[in-house]
Amino acid sequence: MPRPIEDATVAALRVVLSQNSRRATVIASNMANVDTPGYKAMAVSFEESLEETGRVEPARTQARHLGSGPEARAMGTLVESPATRIRNDGNTVDIDREMTLLAGVQGRYQSAAELVRKRFGLLMYAGTDGRSGG
Repeated sequence: MPRPIEDATVAALRVVLSQNSRRATVIASNMANVDTPGYKAMAVSFEESLEETGRVEPARTQARHLGSGPEARAMGTLVESPATRIRNDGNTVDIDREMTLLAGVQGRYQSAAELVRKRFGLLMYAGTDGRSGG
């Protein structure tokens, strides 16, 4: 899908938004299973993806082609979260920890979304030569 109004900043912010959205989904799943016996809390790991990002860059055959960049590996790997507590029924979800993680994810997502909004505001300003769009 073409992205004609995207630069490196917007591309990086899109990856941040995708990663935090994925994390929020996994955290929500953990919280939904807080009372499920034997459920193991999950987390998303992006460390391996970050290490791989700089290793291989496919050759560009045309200047307009996008590189593989971080987006190709933005979804991360689903791993079992380190247990901070294990209940008698084997469930490892710590609701206080999940709520704290969710608050952090929400903050990062909102910050990235605001940066995207401001970036497009700058593009709009530049596109109208500084005149109001009215």
